[in-house]
Amino acid sequence: MSEIKRTVITKEQAYALLGLYTEGWSKEDVLEYHVTREWTDRFSPLNDLDTVTIAAALINGYEVEKTPEEKVREYYEELIRDKRVAFDYEEQLSYENMSHAVRETLNRLGMKIEGVNA
Repeated sequence: MSEIKRTVITKEQAYALLGLYTEGWSKEDVLEYHVTREWTDRFSPLNDLDTVTIAAALINGYEVEKTPEEKVREYYEELIRDKRVAFDYEEQLSYENMSHAVRETLNRLGMKIEGVNA
């Protein structure tokens, strides 16, 4: 049986849903309101979700979209981890070169990411 893929939403949308749940809204209430009205104030990020997407998020759960910085940090950590388990010297050098390339790219772009080059 295939695994159900979770919907990916932004942090702002996740905070909005969490706020609704905290205020006692049920999933059915959220979906009904979403279909019939427009969200305002701190819940307005939900307006960017179409009905099918918000329904899928409510039913199957959701994941919060990673920021570009989080994606780079995750990739960098994979390189470092893979370097530690590399089988030979040549393979270790390859991972070292890739991690250096990530740091150098960020430095040239003037970007600092905690855990990578900051």
